[in-house]
Amino acid sequence: MARIRLIDVAEHAGVSRATASLVLRDSPLVADATRKRVRESMQTLGYVYDRSAAALRNSRTGVVGLIAPALNHPYLTQFVTGAQNILEAEGVLVLAGVTHDDPAQQLRLLTALAERKIDGVVVVPANGSSPRDLGDGTMPLVQLVRRVAGTQTDFVAADNASGGYQAARHLLRHGAVRIDFVGGLPSFSSYAPRLDGFTRALAEAGRPAPVQHPSRPSRDDAREAAAQAIADGADALVCYSDEVAFGALEAAREAGRAVPGELLVTAFDDVTEARYSTPSLTSVASSGELAGSEAARLLLRRLADRDATHEQILVPTTLVTRASCGCSSTAPDHTYRAVPTND
Repeated sequence: MARIRLIDVAEHAGVSRATASLVLRDSPLVADATRKRVRESMQTLGYVYDRSAAALRNSRTGVVGLIAPALNHPYLTQFVTGAQNILEAEGVLVLAGVTHDDPAQQLRLLTALAERKIDGVVVVPANGSSPRDLGDGTMPLVQLVRRVAGTQTDFVAADNASGGYQAARHLLRHGAVRIDFVGGLPSFSSYAPRLDGFTRALAEAGRPAPVQHPSRPSRDDAREAAAQAIADGADALVCYSDEVAFGALEAAREAGRAVPGELLVTAFDDVTEARYSTPSLTSVASSGELAGSEAARLLLRRLADRDATHEQILVPTTLVTRASCGCSSTAPDHTYRAVPTND
């Protein structure tokens, strides 16, 4: 009689092999009903768990890495918190490293962690990274927020296309005529989806594709890019990030353009400062903590089944409206849920 394998149990229970493996390890990531169903399939099929073989096959250190460009940015702090909560609940120790957005430093950190045989890593890639800057591919890795072109790994990010779509549609409702896209660089992995959602909203309204003013996402560089957009006649801006938008607000003041009276502004990230800027900033928000949690769950599933198909998770985005888009500065923040993008 053929030996019953874990994949047989998974198919009998109607779950993935990774889920069945998590049940064997008593993981809290599995719902009680699913856990019960898998246990019943094990009993029905007569599955016997060979713990000694599993220990040899899945020997782990109980340590994972978490690498990011910085740990003092509010949004990145949310990622770290979300991931750490999930991993520590699994009894996994998290080692954090900072790259300062330097691909070479990123590679040094990943190489050092791989040499120490840690189980896997969640990484927010440094801007400008190439595939080689993510190591040799032998260590399980989940990319968070940014994805390096030419790589095949699990990936978690905000639904940037939906965010761009919401921002543009909202500005159109406020009567914007020419809406330009300011800041960010086309090489950034979130640039294209944000621009794509924005462009689709304009196309649905019978408008041409937006004029782009790329820049590094710093306030000084963004101020120059926004000044050009204002000089070219834009009456509304979708900014790549809140940091870019703060530079754009400064450019508007220098040009004598009142926001929102003469220029409407929206952005991405919804950092704390967005609420308190002058005027308060309308911004696309998503939960960094949820993204970090999903990345940690993906890494745990990858450790349970290294041969599983790579997954991509997009965290929902919402538009938080404030004064900069023309909404009342005295009204409370309003949150607009994502509109289906059919992407």
